[in-house]
Amino acid sequence: MSDVDALRRDTLDPITKLAGSESWVSEQLVRALAARYPVALATTAPALLWMLLLNGGDGTASLVVAHTGMRLDMLEGRFARGLVARRPELSLLEWLSGNGFPFGSTHSACVDTAQLIGWVVASHIEPLRFLAQKGVLLPVRTLVEYAVGHAAPEVVGLLVEHSADHASPLAWSDVLVMACTDGTTRLDVFRFIVRRTEPGLVWSFAASCLAAHAVTDGCAFDKFSTLRDMPRAAEWIVKPIHGRTPIERLCDRLTFENLAHLSPFIREYIELGVPAANMPRVLSGLCK
Repeated sequence: MSDVDALRRDTLDPITKLAGSESWVSEQLVRALAARYPVALATTAPALLWMLLLNGGDGTASLVVAHTGMRLDMLEGRFARGLVARRPELSLLEWLSGNGFPFGSTHSACVDTAQLIGWVVASHIEPLRFLAQKGVLLPVRTLVEYAVGHAAPEVVGLLVEHSADHASPLAWSDVLVMACTDGTTRLDVFRFIVRRTEPGLVWSFAASCLAAHAVTDGCAFDKFSTLRDMPRAAEWIVKPIHGRTPIERLCDRLTFENLAHLSPFIREYIELGVPAANMPRVLSGLCK
């Protein structure tokens, strides 16, 4: 990469300053250099590719590769990573793939986690799907942690599906635990996740987590209602965990500050048949 920087600085940038833009690198110029000065074209090819690809000159860049026989798998990973960071577009990934860049073997160098997180947060699903199809092992657990609070449901679905190729794939119950312990989880994402889980003790855990985050999560009760409306939910969300009922666990967290936030959940639990023994008197009054 240092050689590319030197070529740009010492050879290409001075010409660009004289020409006023990068448009001086045209298909006609590449063909002329290939015919008369092939060594010069081969020497400057990496720097030319950098300039062209950053400015959308994909066709001319392909011509450079064709005339020089340049192998993209010989470039440092920083070259591709720098390009993708500056031009985070599906078309660039497609160009790299079409010209022989080996995504499957050098993914950690060409697309870093920060870039992937940026795509997840912005719900740019196409680049993520492209990388998954190319066999890139994405850091799924890390990305899902960001996706539940920022991305569209389809992004979460893609990541979980892609994790099937990992040594430790993510189950939807795992994702539900992540979603209910994060107070920023989007309501539409939570609904998407819950509908893909199976009835089980994880629903009891999820319901309690939602109630515990009610102070900071304005959608907590809506998420709880989504869970309650699932088939057989009434059977599972009332289950004790470690010998303590959902109401007992909530009462452990009870303060004057969160009383108004927790009482709707406790009222729901009472309607579902959870014993309300030993509940504080003020809370009993609110729940009636």
